[in-house]
Amino acid sequence: MRIAIVSAVTKGEHEQDDGPVDTPSLPAAEDPSANPPVPAPIEPITPLAEQYGAIIRSILLGSEAVRDMQDRMAVTIAPAVRAFQEQMAKNAGTIALGIEAYNRTILPSAEVIAALTRQMGQLPALTRASDFEEPTPPLGPYSDAMGSAGSYFQPAEEVIESFDDLHAAITKLISKTPDLPLVWRGVRNADWGLHSYLYRHLMKVNGVVPPAERPSEPQPYPDEDQMVAAEREILRIARNDWRFDDLSALETFARVQHFGGPTRLIDVTKNPYIGAWFAIEFDPDTEGDDARLFALATKPVTREGRQPPPDSTLSLDELGAARDPFWHAMETNADRQLFDWGTGARRRVWVPPAYDPRISAQNAAFILDGVPITSSKLAPYFKIEGSTYWRRNDLLASASIYAKMFKPTAKPQYNARNFAPTFSFRIAAKAKREIRDVMESRFGYRLSYIYPDMSALASHLKSLPLDGSAV
Repeated sequence: MRIAIVSAVTKGEHEQDDGPVDTPSLPAAEDPSANPPVPAPIEPITPLAEQYGAIIRSILLGSEAVRDMQDRMAVTIAPAVRAFQEQMAKNAGTIALGIEAYNRTILPSAEVIAALTRQMGQLPALTRASDFEEPTPPLGPYSDAMGSAGSYFQPAEEVIESFDDLHAAITKLISKTPDLPLVWRGVRNADWGLHSYLYRHLMKVNGVVPPAERPSEPQPYPDEDQMVAAEREILRIARNDWRFDDLSALETFARVQHFGGPTRLIDVTKNPYIGAWFAIEFDPDTEGDDARLFALATKPVTREGRQPPPDSTLSLDELGAARDPFWHAMETNADRQLFDWGTGARRRVWVPPAYDPRISAQNAAFILDGVPITSSKLAPYFKIEGSTYWRRNDLLASASIYAKMFKPTAKPQYNARNFAPTFSFRIAAKAKREIRDVMESRFGYRLSYIYPDMSALASHLKSLPLDGSAV
């Protein structure tokens, strides 16, 4: 590397055009036949040194006067040469340290790659490589049927108009999916998508126009490479600037998420009623909107007569506790398919340590998956009607992970591409208050239970008049 740097500096100086060099007249050599040894030439370092070298090569080197000049030049230039060489050595060391730091903090380590390889052996892919060989680009604008994320979820949703409806729907779904692990997520507006905060942030950065505005061209939705690049920047800033250098990548992301920062983690809960509470939580901006409760299976329906796939729950083991995000080692869609990352077949769930009271109170967990790898071979599984399919733009406007919708009123069936089911319940706006009242009186679910910390108390107090009327 040092040679390359020196060469670059020398080349840049050689390209300078300072005009012709005037060679001064010098006395002729006293003994032209004499052939004294020629000192080793000094490598040109500066424009002045280059001119000195040109003078030496253009005169009679046998002259005593010339030899004296060479000696004086050598004495003059030697300190500069030594200083330059020392500086280059320091620069090379700095560059080497920088590369080492970059490798240590950003690039996947050999340990992560080895752990990933072992897990791939334990959890073979549930999908076929041939289905993902030719990912589809965004073909045209949104579908005509796509007005919002709610448009995509609506055909398979169940409508909830009371607490009794909610309780019956949850009970029925659980009874129809005895072998499917489920996690739950509630959103206060039924037209909101199933996106991570980081994905929504990058949609805004990219200037994505939502389907409600009916753009006439494809939209620049983030892809997996952009998500990875953003995560690398998050880790660099967290570790270098904020000095959170002693946490694994997952723990770093979880803490950033907890304080409202952008990550790819999607908040879920293992308790369906807490998921519903988040959907109907009071907010003046959304109280008049229908809400939505999602139930997400973490693995696909098993084909009859086959063994179910192993659980893919993450823990803080050699992979989950790694300094490097294991999914950053997957550089291509072919790599990602081998690990079922972004294929919709395997959703990794991580239950973080209870470093905050909210985690235990909410029975909280995170879903971790890649951006969907869409292809023409998978399109028939996302049918609008007849031979019309949801487009890539439609799918990404609805979720930052694959969300293959199944009706919660029917027993989910095996599908050949092993998409893990997603179920959806639309909670009518008029039912929100009644459901809140029942949850508070019968379950004890209220603001102070779901957010049992001083930060929530402070925020709640700021929203009150504190005029003594509530005493």
